[in-house]
Amino acid sequence: MNQAISQSDSDSDHMATFCNESSGNFTSNTTYNKNLNTLLSTLSNQSSLANYYNLTTGLASDTVHGMFLCIGDVNRTTCNACVKNATIEIAKNCTNHREAIIYYFSCMVRYSDKFFLSTLETKPNTFWSSDDPIPKSYDKFGQRLSDTMGEVIVRSSLLSSSFTPYYLRDTTMFDNLYDLESIVQCSPHLDPRNCTKCLKLALQELTECCGDQVWAFIFTPKCLVSFETSTSSLPPLPPPSRSGSFSIRGNNKLLGGMVLAVAASVFALLSL
Repeated sequence: MNQAISQSDSDSDHMATFCNESSGNFTSNTTYNKNLNTLLSTLSNQSSLANYYNLTTGLASDTVHGMFLCIGDVNRTTCNACVKNATIEIAKNCTNHREAIIYYFSCMVRYSDKFFLSTLETKPNTFWSSDDPIPKSYDKFGQRLSDTMGEVIVRSSLLSSSFTPYYLRDTTMFDNLYDLESIVQCSPHLDPRNCTKCLKLALQELTECCGDQVWAFIFTPKCLVSFETSTSSLPPLPPPSRSGSFSIRGNNKLLGGMVLAVAASVFALLSL
């Protein structure tokens, strides 16, 4: 059976962990186990130097592929702390699993015995959104959200060779009443076409789920999308500082034939 572990009160930055039950398990103290430990330790160390890193260790059936991705606007200290926690928790939560992925608000970490870096995947994913609906005074918000973020997604696909590939943050003011802040980002190993496709699919899911909320965030295996509104006189607050509704979503099929953990949607009210 597939397994999904949702956020706990004691670890409020942790969104979800997906353990792939169908990929099989490894035995402790085997070569695969040692390679995985080496990979996770290296990812943790490299996160103090960059917001993205991938690594392959081992040979043949003992090969482990892994990566981390930090959101483009977090500093090195935050990225390192997030990835360090993620590598510890993924090993603890998915003991002896040959594939797993873990999402935090600032980063994600993933490992597998299959190569996955260049494959487009949109599930399993996690959402987090506000409990507060868009004010009625925000005229035509749904259309503005779709149009604005669509433009941001197109622009981000041109940034594959930038310092932070495919990451773009945009703030647009409407009616001198509110700001709409948009953030999009893809894994650097995606080509521009698949990055655009990943972001569009993520945006579609996000707007269907949470397009009438003050802010919302979705993290998928290969990209992330978030939006946030604020009155123009007040700066936006980072999502972890606020309460909202949290959801784990996924299915048992991913593009490219990879299967990760699946669970029925789980909702929990956060009081951070």
